[in-house]
Amino acid sequence: MKVYMDITVLTLATFITGIQRVTREIILRLLESGNPEIVLLHYNAREDAWHIIDNRRFVRYYRDHRGVKSRMITGRRQAVPDMGQGDVFFDLDAVWMCRVRRSYLLPVLKRQGVRIVAHIYDIISVTHPQYCLERGVYQFMDYLGAHLLYADQMIVNAQATEDELKQLAGRLGVSLPPVEVVPLGADFRQRQQASEAQIPENVRKAAGEGAYILMVGTIEPRKNHRLLLRAYDEGLRQAGYRIILAGYMGWHMEDFERELRAHADYNSGIFHFDGLEDSAIDYLYQHARFVAFCSYAEGFGLPLLEAVQRGTPVIAADIPVSREVLGAYCDWFGQDDAADLCRAVLEYEDEEKYRQRKESLKECRPASWAQCCERVRRILV
Repeated sequence: MKVYMDITVLTLATFITGIQRVTREIILRLLESGNPEIVLLHYNAREDAWHIIDNRRFVRYYRDHRGVKSRMITGRRQAVPDMGQGDVFFDLDAVWMCRVRRSYLLPVLKRQGVRIVAHIYDIISVTHPQYCLERGVYQFMDYLGAHLLYADQMIVNAQATEDELKQLAGRLGVSLPPVEVVPLGADFRQRQQASEAQIPENVRKAAGEGAYILMVGTIEPRKNHRLLLRAYDEGLRQAGYRIILAGYMGWHMEDFERELRAHADYNSGIFHFDGLEDSAIDYLYQHARFVAFCSYAEGFGLPLLEAVQRGTPVIAADIPVSREVLGAYCDWFGQDDAADLCRAVLEYEDEEKYRQRKESLKECRPASWAQCCERVRRILV
């Protein structure tokens, strides 16, 4: 049995974030297990063909940070007709952005006896299309519709996503494939404490000038970074807090970027960093007073767990999936309510109360990547 995985989006990505981080972690552990046999694929648009990726070079590049990414991709082609009975096709990456449409591919694989498994991170493009790229919405609908019709198994990371899939399948009048909830890990490899000398000076300077509230992740409409900026103006600045945004500036954020850079406190009380290494992100997590999570919608919300694992309290918009992921280990504010966000922060001006909150986070035991990947592996075999 072979498990084929199209990871074209990961191999083309210029930076690793979101789904690509998850894809990397799961593949590395599947390769370490040695069972099942994994065949990684990269789609070459010019040749209209999949090329096989060398697994050892993949590990060398993504785990050991050695080698050249383009050299992972071999000259060996993988033809669709050669996938057959007993094989598995596992969609783990953000493949709806690829040229090979699943509405074409999946029925072909199904006729050949291939078992189809899809990792559905969320269906935000369906439930909240206003926060997504227009082109991506259409592509995602093709991808999801094909999997609703042809997938033999779906994996989701939260019960909230399974519930949304059930509602969607009911409205469409189709049967939902079997779904298994597999929470993501948040222990991205064994972290070694970076020395301060390894952290960029501007990051150390921003983190060292007083209490700050951190947001981590791509800056895009759905993440609602503007709410934290409003809260800064409406009370956090007066209370002595600064804010740090760590993430790439995404789509449809031109107005926000202009607003951010034009703010009188930009680079004094308000900071934005992009392109940071994991060690610098880790440093910002560890030194933050709070991590804020303001999203309108999420599939899981890894920054919630990443913060808690570092002992940093979290304040989050009250949405079902975040409640499911972090529950009592989080403090909540009303969606899009800047005043309520300020309240959630200022409730911990009492240092003893803040100490107790940090102490309570030690009881939180999220799933590890080893546990997540073992469950995925069992589904595949």
